Amino acid sequence: MEIKVAKHAGFCFGVKKAIEIAEEVAQKNKEKTYVYGQLVHNEQVIKNLEGKGIIFAESINEIPENAVTVLRAHGEPGTTYQLLGQKSITKGNNLNDATCPLVTLVHNVAIKLKNSGYEVILFGKRDHPEAIGTSYHLKGKGTFIVEEPEQSDLAVDYITKNNFGKVAVISQTTMSVYGYKKLIDNINKALAGKFAEIPLSMKNLDIKYGYVDTICNPTKQRQSGTEEIAKESDIVIVIGGKNSSNSKELYAKCKELGVESHFIQSGHQLQKEWFKGKEKIGVTAGASTPDYLINEVVEKIREMTSSVIP
Repeated sequence: MEIKVAKHAGFCFGVKKAIEIAEEVAQKNKEKTYVYGQLVHNEQVIKNLEGKGIIFAESINEIPENAVTVLRAHGEPGTTYQLLGQKSITKGNNLNDATCPLVTLVHNVAIKLKNSGYEVILFGKRDHPEAIGTSYHLKGKGTFIVEEPEQSDLAVDYITKNNFGKVAVISQTTMSVYGYKKLIDNINKALAGKFAEIPLSMKNLDIKYGYVDTICNPTKQRQSGTEEIAKESDIVIVIGGKNSSNSKELYAKCKELGVESHFIQSGHQLQKEWFKGKEKIGVTAGASTPDYLINEVVEKIREMTSSVIP
């Protein structure tokens, strides 16, 4: 029996940085340290940080005036900064921004496209904090969001009915690479191949109908590594937070490839019968999953499989 862990499984640099910022701020701060929202989408990581005295607030109303505060990795709409400012919580003072630089890059792309006359369509999960933050820079709640490639007909209708002069599609950083490609292909089938790629550098904004590849490299690496290991395995265990978009995409990719897959948050959810008759076991994990959790799952699988009946 063989257990293999996918390449690039676990923490990405953006998540590592966010956790480092929160821990460093809490260590230096004698008072309570607040984080607005889940810093990262992993329940185990959140519990660990709570153990270090960090308080997670789901509403800005829960954060006291002038409190030392950290913003999560997913990025925030401008309204968040405004509301915190009303509580005397500001950058350079007591507000520490842990937004992933690659999410900030998407915000900048959205702003530049909008300012260049594009109607921008977002491929993302409507209720995900990153999508909410990006939407703010476009049309707020009026931003047109496509959640699945199968909804391409809605995007096509939106484009054709409004007769926009310039249209661009961008993506949330953690969406499926294959799904994004499929969405663009579907749109192009309906619109006679109108949509061309706009470089991420934004150097060529003369393209009237285009898309920008804003899925981040860590997401691409985890998806390609997961696909590789899924093709070699009899079963794949995907580790990630319940609300982790990139972890869910890894699980969806495994299911799409037809390999038996299970999405778990920790080793306690593993079931011995899953491994009966399995020779090759793959393990992968989302960008918010710490190494220690991956190692715990692997060790738990070893314990279970050592006594599994073939």
